[in-house]
Parts: sequence; structure tokens; C-alpha cells
Amino acid sequence: MNLKLSLAGDLGSGKSTVAKLLQERLGAEYYGTGVIAREMAASMGMDIAAFNIYMETHPEMDREFDRRLEQLSDDPRRLIVDSRMAWHFVRDTFRIYLTTDPEAAAVRVMRAGREAERFNTVSEAAERIRARKTSEKKRYFELYGVDCKDFNNYNIIIDTTFATPEQVADRIVEGIRAWESDRSYHAVFLCPRRLWYPDDAPDAALVAADAAALERGESLPDVCVQMLDDRFYVTAGVEIALAYSLCEIPLIPCRTEEGVPNTEAFVKMEDNL
Repeated sequence: MNLKLSLAGDLGSGKSTVAKLLQERLGAEYYGTGVIAREMAASMGMDIAAFNIYMETHPEMDREFDRRLEQLSDDPRRLIVDSRMAWHFVRDTFRIYLTTDPEAAAVRVMRAGREAERFNTVSEAAERIRARKTSEKKRYFELYGVDCKDFNNYNIIIDTTFATPEQVADRIVEGIRAWESDRSYHAVFLCPRRLWYPDDAPDAALVAADAAALERGESLPDVCVQMLDDRFYVTAGVEIALAYSLCEIPLIPCRTEEGVPNTEAFVKMEDNL
């Protein structure tokens, strides 16, 4: 069976751009929900505009989408399946989730100027993005009993807020190679500038020592984070995270922990560190 990737992520996280890079690097075909919609529209003798209107009053078409995703499990092609639920319906995929800060996503969405995603201000766009994520999480849980925002559903989670599409694609390709050897592979990579840090002074000497270790090519323990409302709070490994930033390494290996952080005790990097 040829390699299949399931690609999900936040609005404005750069899925389309990253998918194009992965197509080139892996020799894979792109297959997204737009492709499915066009195929279904053609089978019913409709153009895509008429089909979208039809779907608004025919919720049973959601199940047809799911069925077509399921059929991809036995498709012999090497595919990148861009769909929020492909990780759930397509068997044996390398499951990818791209996350990004809502404000950064809002700027990207506004720059893209898509007709269905027009906003007056960045703050309006960010709020709409948050509302859409909340709505989708509720809808998918009601339909399928799964939390599509649960990072445990994916093999690799990458924060695209301050990383280039090429850097994201590099991490994904590295992850695929690791996953092909060990199907239990799971990794989280976050941008240091997106993280929230404890509101106290870090150990500068330890930051310098960790940075020197990184420059020598040594591995450091994963940074531990807790997630709340699209923010990641560093609960262990503050100096390690800052060392990655000092060395201008855009993505930090992290481990997510259960729990609710005391958000009043945290600040963003530029605010206090």
C-alpha cells in the first residue's frame, strides 16, 4: 500500500502551501474535500456552486463525503488527503495537524482575500476563526464522537505561526521516515515565540549552556507545555525553549501535558523575557 497522508489543521495554518511542497517531495497526489465536492457535483449533473447550495438542505451528503474518504483507504495511489476528518476515515495514514496562532491566521486569511472569508479587521477575523473552531469541534463530536482538536489523534503536530512552509515540510518528511520504522511515532513541534512562559526570570547561565549544547548538535529533553484556548504554556523546560530561540531554531520538540495552567503566572516572550 502506498503512503497516504491525512492533513488537517487550523484555518490559515498554511495547509495548501505545505501540501504543494509535500507533493513535490514525496511524489504524491493532492486529494482534498474540494476534489470530492467537484466529483459529487459532476455525478449529479451540477456545477460546484449549485452543489454547495444543494448541500445546505441535504445533510445526508455529509455521509457521502465520509464514504468517499473511507474508499481512499484502498486507493493504490500515494495521496495527501486534505480533510478535517481524513485521519478518522482513511486507514493507515500518517496523520498531520497544523496549528497556528489565531491572530497570525487572521492576517493570513485577510491577505488571501478569499471571497467566503472576508473580514473588516484582524481582530474580527481572529474572533471568527476561534468561533469556527469551537463550532467544528462541537459538530464533529456530535457526529462522530471524536475530538478533532485532540493532539493524540495525530502522528505529528506542527505550529506554523513563525515557521516557513519549507521548515514545516522538512519536519513532516522527517516524521514520515520515523513513522515508517515505528508506527507509534508521535511528535509535537511548536514555535518558541508563540509560547507563554512563567512570569519569573529564567536562569541565564542555563539558557547559555543549553544553547551551546544545541550548537554542538546535542539533543535536549522535550519542553513540556499545557494548552488552553489556543495558547501553549511552558510548564517545564523554560531554559531549553529559550535556548532554541537564542539559536534561531524555529520549531521546538514539545510534549503536551494534561492540566489547566494558571494563566496569570505566564507572559509572552517579548513581554518579559
